[in-house]
Amino acid sequence: MKILIVSFDKTLVDSLKEHLAQHEVYTAKNAEEAITLSPSDIDLIIFDAISGAISEEEINELYSKKFKNQKYVILYDELFPVDPKNILPPNKVLVLRDSPPEEIIRRALEEKKEETKEEGIEIGASVPVEEELKTEKKEEKVEKEETGKAKVLVVSFDKKLTDNITNALKGKFSVEVVRNIKSVKEKGLEADIIVYDAISGSIAEKNLMELAEVPQLREKHFIILVDELFPIDVEKINLPNKSTLNRDAGAEAIAEEVEKVAQKVKKEEIKSMETEEVKEEKVREEIPEEVPQEVEEIKEEKPEMSEIKEKTEAISTKEKTPEAVQVLAEKLSDEKFIRSLLVEAISKELHGVREEIKAEVRDYIKNVLESIIREEIERAFAEVGVAKIIREETKRIVEEKIKELLK
Repeated sequence: MKILIVSFDKTLVDSLKEHLAQHEVYTAKNAEEAITLSPSDIDLIIFDAISGAISEEEINELYSKKFKNQKYVILYDELFPVDPKNILPPNKVLVLRDSPPEEIIRRALEEKKEETKEEGIEIGASVPVEEELKTEKKEEKVEKEETGKAKVLVVSFDKKLTDNITNALKGKFSVEVVRNIKSVKEKGLEADIIVYDAISGSIAEKNLMELAEVPQLREKHFIILVDELFPIDVEKINLPNKSTLNRDAGAEAIAEEVEKVAQKVKKEEIKSMETEEVKEEKVREEIPEEVPQEVEEIKEEKPEMSEIKEKTEAISTKEKTPEAVQVLAEKLSDEKFIRSLLVEAISKELHGVREEIKAEVRDYIKNVLESIIREEIERAFAEVGVAKIIREETKRIVEEKIKELLK
């Protein structure tokens, strides 16, 4: 079988070629090179879509200009995802580019599955979501917690990095790996140290600022792994117990930083325990051991005073009762008094009804206005073409980064 691998990632290409030794393999760094140098009778194309939207255009260029009948295995990246709907080849399969080479080859060589009529996309194209879930489950597998070990939460979708960190911390800490901010909010509360991979740049910065708004997480110790290619402004992230480290420093350096932070955490815990003990001692000292005799005597006298008061009130009530009944009887016989009571009661009821009507009208007007404003905003966004602007801007940024990498 003739297989074409399109990627500028030499490590990825070499790894795939090693597993495709029994096949005739061609390589190209981009679509232009593939169209120019590769034979037209290729059976299978493995395309590294690391560039996101740009990769979509390159795949479509391959399909339009030369390779219409081939199967496309598209290796996508979570940082720069691709949209299958924007990719023209009908016979395509999407696979997470961080998947093991064996898995990529297996997916590439498996038989073609049934295609959907609407989009012409393989049913297997929905598998990337399943692949992602499988990977996430593997990475989120929690090591068995051992008593006395600090818990470290590693946040990254870079499996190689998380594996290296986990191995470096193995035996010393209880390590758990998560991939997204939602999991951090759920599991970060139990962690002593959070190692956050900021490879996604501005996205990571935004997520860290969001985590800083959660009071329970704000006080946690964060080790932020920064990348020179996608820098972030660490200073404006409101995390008082944060430290930074270059993510390229290696797992051992990261492990050393974790150990340093763990010592700080331990000292803080000891200090907190000592403070609590001091508070408890003060409380115990303030509580008197014996109740003074005078207080007991006062307590004994209180029931007698209360009894006298109750008796006095009972007597006065009995004396006043006949007089109160007589006054009430006179008022009830007065028609004007009865009429005024009825008018007052009816007015109160009508007032309540008016308020309810006002509230309903106010809510109705509010809903109508919100609906009109929402429609106008959506219409404005549609006219401006926000999606197109974002797409073009993303394309420009990625092109610049790729040019820097290729220099």
